[in-house]
Amino acid sequence: MKKILLYINLILIFFPAFSLSYAFTGIYFQSRILGLPLLCLYTFLNKREIRKDLLLFGIPLLISIVTPILGRLTDRTFSLIDIGYILTFLYLIIIAQAMSNNLNLFINFINLFTGANIFYALIQTIFMNLGLDSITMIHSNLPITIKSGYVLPPSILPYTYRFSGLFNESSPLIFYLCCSYIFFLELDIKDISKNTQIIKLFTLFTILISGSKYSYAFLLFHIVIKIVSAIKDKNIRKVLARMLLIIITYVFVNYYSMIVISLSESLPSFDDRKSNIENSLISLSEFGLIGNGFLPSSTGESGGLDAITIVVGAYGFLFGITILGSFLAFILISKLKNKSIFVAVYILGLSSNGSFLISQYTIFFTMIYVINKINNFPKYKTINLIN
Repeated sequence: MKKILLYINLILIFFPAFSLSYAFTGIYFQSRILGLPLLCLYTFLNKREIRKDLLLFGIPLLISIVTPILGRLTDRTFSLIDIGYILTFLYLIIIAQAMSNNLNLFINFINLFTGANIFYALIQTIFMNLGLDSITMIHSNLPITIKSGYVLPPSILPYTYRFSGLFNESSPLIFYLCCSYIFFLELDIKDISKNTQIIKLFTLFTILISGSKYSYAFLLFHIVIKIVSAIKDKNIRKVLARMLLIIITYVFVNYYSMIVISLSESLPSFDDRKSNIENSLISLSEFGLIGNGFLPSSTGESGGLDAITIVVGAYGFLFGITILGSFLAFILISKLKNKSIFVAVYILGLSSNGSFLISQYTIFFTMIYVINKINNFPKYKTINLIN
């Protein structure tokens, strides 16, 4: 009975772009939230208390509850998205604890979900080459996708396209694949099956050919971090890190305009994303103490997809930055071998997929919590994590 409650929740996570609530009520939120009562029941049946090491997740939850209440005293807009954030942060706390107690189940789910996304991306590519573009997005009922008649755009290689996998578009898929790739990297080889190692290689290959801005940035960070971390001598590593920082700063300052023009020409949506982030940073002082409230990003009304626009704009500078900082602090205090790349994935995610309502953040922080438990308790190193 208890396992069935978890299986149902994982099934709901498996379809991140199809909202059961929208299909039946016209209100769009991801289907996994429907599993929250079942997760609460699972926790109750197991008679478990919330662990103290999840308190950092409690800070965003508290802010998401308090801010709408304070907003009643001001002109802050209240919307159903406020409720969505409360449920999402609560869901994260409970699912992270539940999965850390079911390591096999969680790792097998990541294997299956990652493999399914890659396989579906292949099917989408085949359909696009056959001229069947109208059925490549049947897995999604996101309102803006339906209204715009979204079609997968071409990618960087001939006969390839910006596949979305089971998500709404390419960028969220690559965000997830980067999360799963570094998750596989973090696990010791002896702890994972050959199938997982194969999926890890296919994940990296899919990231390479995706044509996503996120993938380019991730690979650049990944290569730089690998080069620096490969040097054993700490003093040499510090010198190299400083040299790379100086070089990158010099190139950025002196060739910023050229880089922006080049990226704008090769990546049509780059200029829009850049402008949105710049406008958000300029508008920080206008967000007020408790923000202006949420506008739907799923319908394009929010004005940007970055976390400054969405989270800081909705909760205000103090509360918004606190939420973003709480999750960053969680990564920094977690026991991770590749901490720098986890930070890079998180920051890149905030720049292009800034809504915490998407399932990638829930999965990402659950991954970190699971890894943290494995690394902090040596006894888990002696078990076979994959059945």
